Amino acid sequence: MRFADVVVPAQWASETLLSAEFSGDGAGTAPLTWAQQVMWRSLARYGSNHVFLNLRRTVPVSARAGADPATVVRAVGALVGRHGALRTRVRVVDEVPRQETAAAGVLPLLVSPGVDDGSRAARQVAGRLGDVAFDHAAEWPLRVALVTVDDRVRQIVVVFSHSTVDAHAAEVVLRDLRLLVLRGGLSTPAGPQSVDVARWQHGVDQGRSTRAVGHWLREFDRLPPSPLPAPGPGLTPPWRRGVLVSAAVDTATRLIAARHRVSGSAVLLAGVTAMAASLGHRERLGIFPMAHNRFRAAYANAVANLGQIGFGMLDLSGRPHFGELLSRVWRVSLDALRHAYYDPVALRLAFEQRDVDPASAFQPYHYFNDVRLPVGGVDRLPAVTREALRAATADSTFAWTAGLDQAAWHLLTHVVDEPAGVGVTLTVDTRQLPLETVEPFLRGLEDLLVRAAFDDVPWPWSPTTATAAAPPVGRTSAAGSTCAEFAGGRAATAPLTWGQRAMWRTVAEFAAPAAYRVLTLPRTLAVSARAGVDVPRAVRAVGALLARHESLRTRVRPYDGQLCQEASAAGRLPVGVHAVPRPADDPDGARVAAELAARLAGSPFDHAVEYPLRVALVTVADTVRQVVLVFSHSAVDFHAAATVLRDLRLLLLRGAVDDPPGLQSLDVAGQERTVQQRRSQRAVAYWLRQFPGLPMTLADPVGAGAAPRYRQGSLVSTALHHATRLVATRYGVSTSTALLAATAAVLCGDAGQDACGIVVMANNRFPPGYGRAVATLNQIGLCRLDLSGRPDFGTLLSRAGRAGLDAYRHAYYDPVEFERAFTGRGDDHRSVLAPLCYLNDTRLAPEVDPGVAGPDEAALRAMVAPDAVRWVGELDRFAWRCRVQVRDAPGAVELAVTADTRYLPVERAARLLSGVEALLVEAAFHEVPWPWSTAG
Repeated sequence: MRFADVVVPAQWASETLLSAEFSGDGAGTAPLTWAQQVMWRSLARYGSNHVFLNLRRTVPVSARAGADPATVVRAVGALVGRHGALRTRVRVVDEVPRQETAAAGVLPLLVSPGVDDGSRAARQVAGRLGDVAFDHAAEWPLRVALVTVDDRVRQIVVVFSHSTVDAHAAEVVLRDLRLLVLRGGLSTPAGPQSVDVARWQHGVDQGRSTRAVGHWLREFDRLPPSPLPAPGPGLTPPWRRGVLVSAAVDTATRLIAARHRVSGSAVLLAGVTAMAASLGHRERLGIFPMAHNRFRAAYANAVANLGQIGFGMLDLSGRPHFGELLSRVWRVSLDALRHAYYDPVALRLAFEQRDVDPASAFQPYHYFNDVRLPVGGVDRLPAVTREALRAATADSTFAWTAGLDQAAWHLLTHVVDEPAGVGVTLTVDTRQLPLETVEPFLRGLEDLLVRAAFDDVPWPWSPTTATAAAPPVGRTSAAGSTCAEFAGGRAATAPLTWGQRAMWRTVAEFAAPAAYRVLTLPRTLAVSARAGVDVPRAVRAVGALLARHESLRTRVRPYDGQLCQEASAAGRLPVGVHAVPRPADDPDGARVAAELAARLAGSPFDHAVEYPLRVALVTVADTVRQVVLVFSHSAVDFHAAATVLRDLRLLLLRGAVDDPPGLQSLDVAGQERTVQQRRSQRAVAYWLRQFPGLPMTLADPVGAGAAPRYRQGSLVSTALHHATRLVATRYGVSTSTALLAATAAVLCGDAGQDACGIVVMANNRFPPGYGRAVATLNQIGLCRLDLSGRPDFGTLLSRAGRAGLDAYRHAYYDPVEFERAFTGRGDDHRSVLAPLCYLNDTRLAPEVDPGVAGPDEAALRAMVAPDAVRWVGELDRFAWRCRVQVRDAPGAVELAVTADTRYLPVERAARLLSGVEALLVEAAFHEVPWPWSTAG
């Protein structure tokens, strides 16, 4: 995706675009500012951390303002004209990056419709624009979208590149944007811009840089050698980030700051330092706070990237109490911030002249960045009791966020404003610190600050094992969340199951977001109002569910170079609680539940840190009416998800499940290493017998294909629902066999071949004890249908039944042995099956109730709707040339095709779906001779 000033992104081709023209003073080129140099060097060394660095901001616009799109477009144009930094790009000239400010240009604005106040659409657009790296040479350093409701702009989304603005500059720009929208102009001059700052830094500010470099060298000389231990294997990506959102931290910080007459940032830095010191037990630490460098009056309204890192040595000797620690941190951090304005090239050369590598010398210490913005006026202290402050910790929420591939420290802390308090993000290098330290660290920080708000906390300030208590079960925070606790299981590790390994291959081969549409299983469990289930009861049921099913509390992590699943003995799972805002419009909460399911399934699981289950409760009048669950396919398949839902229903209604749980994922992995090995060998041998000589149905391209190349079509058919049942009853086969035979007939009926290969998905519940297993067991099997002798459809059904059963019996195997076998044949195991059709019947109860009569022929034919195939999606990448999924639909069956249009054009893919429907409707009442297909 590209967002350039003169290039309209392909993804926007069908969307509404507006253009903001701008012109302004200050055109020209300049070297990079010192902060820009640091960022540019980081990009060159580590690659883009754009998801982390892009600054997403949203400006709400009151409905009373009546701002139409034309007004806002003019305001955006005036804004970019006013601030040269917003029309500045970074380009490499003679291998040296320089910033270049343009005199005039055009900025494309995306227009996105919204509802209510547009805030939900704004969040979606901000994610869309912010998740793509900026091309600093080609595009302007901001992206703008307008969210409209009833033809009026209600939200302005701005995503800044960190190349020319920092967090303080972004707020200056947004303040100006608000005034331009409301007033149409500004009478005050703009502050210094990025090129102005660069010229000063490369001229009159060199003396200040020299003093700052001297400070760094003196402080570094005071630090004892503290090399990090040899790194462990870590996770991928290595740096993992957890976030604690806490009103208690915010309140406690303000109380402590007032009590000790220091800043809130110093309080948080002291708290983080105390927790970090407990991990390393050092008496002298290096602290590295981020400085906004707005000390100089002229820089107060500067629109530039000025943020740089300060450094100071902190002495912890004498076992000080927390108040004394805070006093020391306050002095050292002020000195560090005063010396955080320097030429990074000069700093690096000064250390290199001492044979010190600055890229690694500071890794043993921690980095702190408080990006909250100062609030004008007097900060009134909150009136809160000790007990109330302690109780507020129950409303704090912890969550994992996107990890990083690279960072310069092994431990980093960021503080941001949040509606519910402050958000503290801790990033750790998992090669140096175990992932399990993150949440205890943050909750220990909260506990320390809450205690220090009223008392002097003696050394060692906070126990190394400190964890704040989980929120009381059923108590929800202002954000609508609680935690389900579980305990009593085993802590154990095992290799992945065969099904998990196959699923992990899908993760590697799919491009997001297609991957997580495959890898998440959203489910909704309706709860009767008569059951009277309240939130505490539902949360206890979720906790009991996790305690019962070990697979729901496993995570996937590397051990000795191999991915393994790791089960937790105890823990807690976040549970969202969402009240229906207008019960009259959504009396049973089904609408809110559907929105939640889509939202929870819309982001990928981080299998190293998340449990493979997300849960939310939907309440109406304080009664739980819907439970939304999103499973990771890494831990459960469709059958396992149904088993879990059955157990949850019983736990909600009865509080217990009488029978013991089935096999869990670690149990299955153990069997696969032992008693199932011979089954795997027989299955691989079956594949090697059946595959050679099999005609490749979609071997040759038939055209250039569409763009995007892969199209997704859907046929929802009541006629097909009844026809499959009538055919199954008439011929004594399963409905799955009927669909298998019909798919083969339509694909291969006119090809004159003696065999047809179809890849099928097997649930692998055949082995003893696997019927109620909660694990990922499904794998693909190979069905070779005999088409010789031009059989009628009834004979084809009989052959399909035998071939399908043979395929299912031989679909449970070690994927490593499977890949080795095909590689030994000279085949690429990743693509050798792609020319075959892949048929996946995902229905859970597809068979026929013999007591239910179907429609007569006239009624069945009347159910067939002409031109019923709908094209519903597009993909840029997919592993198969033709995949057909069979899904349950209310009173119907859905056939969904994903087609590689180079091999299966859209028209032929549509005929495949309608042809299967037509053939089974015909076969429900008549013999169908070869070539079977009745579709035109």
